[in-house]
Amino acid sequence: MSKIVLFEEPDCRGNWKEFTDSVSNLETESFAKTARSLKVVGKHRVAYKDKDMKGDFMVYGQGEHNNLGCMDREIMSLRLVKEELGNPEIVLYEHVEFRGQSRSISGPVDDLRRFGFNNQVSSHEVKEGVWILCKGFNQTGRRLITFKGEKCSNYCLFNWNDKLSSLKPLLNSDHEV
Repeated sequence: MSKIVLFEEPDCRGNWKEFTDSVSNLETESFAKTARSLKVVGKHRVAYKDKDMKGDFMVYGQGEHNNLGCMDREIMSLRLVKEELGNPEIVLYEHVEFRGQSRSISGPVDDLRRFGFNNQVSSHEVKEGVWILCKGFNQTGRRLITFKGEKCSNYCLFNWNDKLSSLKPLLNSDHEV
C-alpha cells in the first residue's frame, strides 16, 4: 500500500498523520502547515504550499525525508502520483492552442536552445508520465508540474508564455525533486 506519513518534528518524530490518497486541504485533517518531516512508502507524493494542489511544490519519493527545507511547516495539500513513470513523453507547442512547431520530448532537457525552442513554448500535452517544467536552464527557477493526460492550451493564462527553458520527467529513482 502506498502512503505518506507527516510528522510534526524533524527526523520523523513527534505527532504524525498518515494519508493513503490525495488531500486537497490539510486544514480539514488538522495538519495544515504542521509537517517538519515525512516518510513515503510506495508511490511519489507531491506536497504543495497552497490548498487544492496549487502553488510551489516538492515531490517526495520513497523513504524518509528528515528535514523539509523550504516546505518546513508549509504543506497545505498532497497529491498521490498515480501515473506510471516509465516511458515519459510530452509534446511542446510553439503557439497557444497546440499550434505551430511542436517537439516531442522523452527525457530531461537542460536547455531548450538545443532544440531551437528556448522561450518559445506556449502550450503542451502530456502523453505519458509526470513532468516538471522550469523557467530557468538546468531545471532552475520557477517550476510547474504536469501529469499524464493534462493539456495546457495557453501558457498566457498563468504568465508562462514563451518562458519555458528546461524540463524533466519524474523518474522512479527520484528521491526528492
